[in-house]
Amino acid sequence: MKSFFNKRFEEEVLINEKLRTTILACIFLFAMLYTSINVLILRNTGTDKIQSDSLWLIFIFHFSLFLFEVLTWLHITRKIKLHLYAIPHFDRYLNSLIEICSPAVIIFLLARQYERPIAILHAPVVYLYFIFIILSTLRLDFKLSFFTGLMAAVGFLLVSLVLIKRSELNQDKEILGNENLAALARCMVLFLSGIGAAFVARQIRKTIDRSLAAAEVGNKIVNLFGQQISKEIVDEMLESEGSLQSKLMRVCVMFVDIRNFTKHVADKSPAEIVEYQNAFFKIVINAVTKHHGIINQFLGDGCMITFGAPVVLKNPAQHAVSAAIEIHSELNEQIQKGNISSTSIGIGIHVGDAVTGNIGTIERQQYSITGSVVILAARIEQLNKDYYSQILVSEDVVDQMDHILPFETKFLGKVDLKGWHNPLGIYKIA
Repeated sequence: MKSFFNKRFEEEVLINEKLRTTILACIFLFAMLYTSINVLILRNTGTDKIQSDSLWLIFIFHFSLFLFEVLTWLHITRKIKLHLYAIPHFDRYLNSLIEICSPAVIIFLLARQYERPIAILHAPVVYLYFIFIILSTLRLDFKLSFFTGLMAAVGFLLVSLVLIKRSELNQDKEILGNENLAALARCMVLFLSGIGAAFVARQIRKTIDRSLAAAEVGNKIVNLFGQQISKEIVDEMLESEGSLQSKLMRVCVMFVDIRNFTKHVADKSPAEIVEYQNAFFKIVINAVTKHHGIINQFLGDGCMITFGAPVVLKNPAQHAVSAAIEIHSELNEQIQKGNISSTSIGIGIHVGDAVTGNIGTIERQQYSITGSVVILAARIEQLNKDYYSQILVSEDVVDQMDHILPFETKFLGKVDLKGWHNPLGIYKIA
C-alpha cells in the first residue's frame, strides 16, 4: 500500500510540476510579446534611449526565463515518458532557487539604468515574486513552498538594502527611512505569502493522499468481489450502495456443463483437476466477457451464465448464442493444440423474463436470477445427453436472433420438459 502511494504521489507531483512549468513558460512568452510591442512603439515615437534599453533588458530577462522553463518542461516530459517519476530534492530546490532569485537579478540590473535606483523597487517586476510563490503550491511540498517564500523575502531585502544604500547621496534621510520600512514590509508580505502557499500545498497533498487511499480501497473491493462475482454486479452494487432492488428483466440464461466430468478427473490429482478446470473456464470466461455476459455461479463441472442482467442488453439471446458458438469453437481449437485434454460439453440456452436482485438477509445477501427461464435453460442443457449434441437452444431464443444461425442448426421438434406445462421447441446448433 505504501509503495503504491509513493509511486502515485511521485507521478502526481511530476504532472503538477509540468503544469507549473507550462504556466510559467506561457507567462514569460506573453511578457516577451508585450515587451516587444512596447519596444516597437518606443522606437517609432523616438523615446529616450534609457527607457528603450530597459525594455530590451526586460525582454532578454523574460526570454532567458522562458528558455529555462521550456528546457525544464522538456526534461519533465522525458521523465514521464520513461516513467521516471522521482525528482531528486536537490534538483527541486535548485530549480526553485534559480527562479526565485531571477527577480532580484533583473531589479538590480534595471536599477543601474536610473539615477534613482530605489524607484525600481516599486516597479511591476516585483510582483514576479508572488507568481513563483503562488505556483509553488503545485509542487505539493510544504518545505519547498516555505523555502520559496523565505528566499523571495531574503532576496528582495538584500536588493532593497543595496539600492537604498546607493541612493543615500540623492535622497534625504526621511525618504530613505520610509523606503527601508516599505522594503521591510514587502519582505514580510513575501515571507507570509510563502507560509500561506506552504499550508495550501500541504492541504492539497493531504487531499490527494485521501483520494488515493479511497481509490486503492475501492479498487481492492472491486478486485476482491470481482473474483467471486462478476464485475458488472460489483459496479451495480457500488452505484446502489450495496442494495440491488429486485426487478423484472428480460434475460437469456445459459448453462454450461462438462460431460462425464467425474470419470474425466477420476485418476487425476487435486492440482491437475484445478489446472484442468482453470484451462476450461478460461475459455468460457473470455467468450462470455466478450459478449457482455456474466457468470452467476460456478458449479464445479459447469456454470450458470446470464446475458441482460444486471446490465441491460438490446438482444441478450444473440449475445448468448454468439458466446456459446465461440466457447465450442475455441474449446475444439485448444484440444487440437493439446492445451487441454479431450472434452465434451453441453450448453443449454433459454430466454425469458426473470426476477433479478439481492436475496437474503442484512447479514448475508447474494445476487440472484430467479424464474422459469433459469429452470428451462437447465432442462435444455440436460437434453444434450439425449440428442448427443453440445449446444441446444429454445425456440424462443431462435425467434430473437437478428443474424443467420449456423448452417448446421436443426429443429428437433417440440419437447416435454420436466416441470413445464407446455412442450418447448428445441434447436440443435452444435
